[in-house]
Amino acid sequence: MQPGSGSVGRRSGTFIEAARRAQIIEAAIVAVNEHGYAGASLSVIAARAETSKSVISYHFDGKEELLAQVVEQVYGEVGELIIAAVDAADSWPGKLEAYVRAELGYVRDHRERILAANEIVISHRDADGTPLYLQGGGEETALLENLLQRGRRAKVFAPLDVKITAVTIVHAIDGAITEAQRDPGLDLDRYGDRLVPLLLRAVGAT
Repeated sequence: MQPGSGSVGRRSGTFIEAARRAQIIEAAIVAVNEHGYAGASLSVIAARAETSKSVISYHFDGKEELLAQVVEQVYGEVGELIIAAVDAADSWPGKLEAYVRAELGYVRDHRERILAANEIVISHRDADGTPLYLQGGGEETALLENLLQRGRRAKVFAPLDVKITAVTIVHAIDGAITEAQRDPGLDLDRYGDRLVPLLLRAVGAT
């Protein structure tokens, strides 16, 4: 399942249709958080959206496409937030900090959305049994790798292995998301206050 596939183009031509799609996506987020990936059936999502399965089927080619759209929308929101934050920072250490804090900030402000998207990414498998999180081509670390590479070239960061460092940082942020799921009261701003200096030391920021 690839986010963005299916019948999006031919069924989102009017404002009313777009609003209905958005309503269904929001209902799917709630359903996944309440019932898990397996339990979030079209019937459950329809009930949450106060509509019918036939209406959902008009807008989406089944549960898989609907949940793919949840992932695409949520991760798209995260990506836009990160890019804006990184672009606004004026140093390479500042850009790395902005990257981390932007993602943690999204988790802080939109906890239910990111938890639902992650549940889908972890749980869905394609026809060959490949999990959704293994189907990408490394796009999730591309911005971070570019940031690290340019900081290294500027001799602001140590001569590190860009790929390994990017993956490590991504997993460090994922760890914060896991902790937020385990502890709904987790202070993610304070978490960032402790994580950012650790990561800056790891990359040898000057």
